[in-house]
Amino acid sequence: MAKLFTNARLYQEDEQVFRPNAWFVVANDHIVSRGTNDVPSDFSSLETIDLQDHYVMPSLINTHVHIANRVFPVGANQLVKTDEERIQNGLANLQTLQQNGVAFARALATTNDLDIDIAKRAEQQNLIGLQTAGRAITTVGGHGSKQGIVVATPTEMRAAVRGHFLAGVDNIKLFASGGIAFSPNEQPDDVQMSFELIQAAAQAVHEKSHARLAVHEEALEGVKIALRAGADGIEHAFDADDEAINLFLKTGATLTPTLTAPYVIVKRGDGILPEWMVKTAYKWAPRHMRALGQYAKAGVKLTLGTDAGSPLNGFNDTALEAQLMVMAGATPAQVIQAATINGAELLHIESEYGHLKVGALANFIVMDQSPLENITAVNLPTVYYKGKLVSEAPDRSGELEYPLNKGSLDY
Repeated sequence: MAKLFTNARLYQEDEQVFRPNAWFVVANDHIVSRGTNDVPSDFSSLETIDLQDHYVMPSLINTHVHIANRVFPVGANQLVKTDEERIQNGLANLQTLQQNGVAFARALATTNDLDIDIAKRAEQQNLIGLQTAGRAITTVGGHGSKQGIVVATPTEMRAAVRGHFLAGVDNIKLFASGGIAFSPNEQPDDVQMSFELIQAAAQAVHEKSHARLAVHEEALEGVKIALRAGADGIEHAFDADDEAINLFLKTGATLTPTLTAPYVIVKRGDGILPEWMVKTAYKWAPRHMRALGQYAKAGVKLTLGTDAGSPLNGFNDTALEAQLMVMAGATPAQVIQAATINGAELLHIESEYGHLKVGALANFIVMDQSPLENITAVNLPTVYYKGKLVSEAPDRSGELEYPLNKGSLDY
């Protein structure tokens, strides 16, 4: 049944403003008409929802999650023993994302390729959309080599990529540098994957017209290698310089910074996570923030991803990423664009996601203040999915159990 939503301050994606006195009509899950001021008489008989002059924008797109991981509570209850338990975790995590205003997510590195099954079940259960990447591909002794697919040559890389696509993944994820959370024997600035390996992956990925290559690169030199080799997106990027910025701008690749990942290790991790992990996060988190500020000010195309499922990084922390991006130097308008249309374009879903034009799915969040003026407005939204009310009280259980009250950072 069609519904008429009235009295909204509706976000205009092209102008990056909220237009008052807006109305829109939802039918068959989609926006079928919209306008401002007087509502046409054709719609006068529809069920009407008065949005009370609140701010309305597209629901968020989280382009980096580890969907099958259980984050909270920490300890013995966090451990899972079977793939079915992991799948159920994934479905619960999608529900948490949905309750917090996310309409679509991309899984990047999932145990046993379980994101494929999770995505299928999510569609059957009318949960939010999910794109998949299966297990990450890495190198001998590299980041995530105990969990991922290990390759040593370009031929092995091409075979791994094509095998993944045969299994049904949408995208490919590479672990190409060190990181914070897997081992005390590596650092984020360790370059672990050669140009030749990444180039072989890019060539195989781009045999599929809608697939994307996402590369975990925290090392500055690794970022440059990956961009030259054909990566569509860089995950993390803990450092920046003019050469890296120019490569982003030249190639049009996107950056998903995931500022939340090291931040929550510092702010929640003392006494819970291994000391070496917290120390590494302390070392790199401020540099990570400075780097994102440089990339944002230079106009690098950003998307919003949280790395949810990494240590103490909950699926209710999407809004935290938006706040950290602004703290790092991105404008609220840049962050809204990153969290909506940029994410949709990266995932090739922009016909229905990332905007509220006619033809889009009616996925939107309602806020009592403008996120252009205060980005924290996205933290407690009222959530609609396909035109139906999903949540007026987002799940904050993980945040309450593990508040951001530890550590000492200059932001």
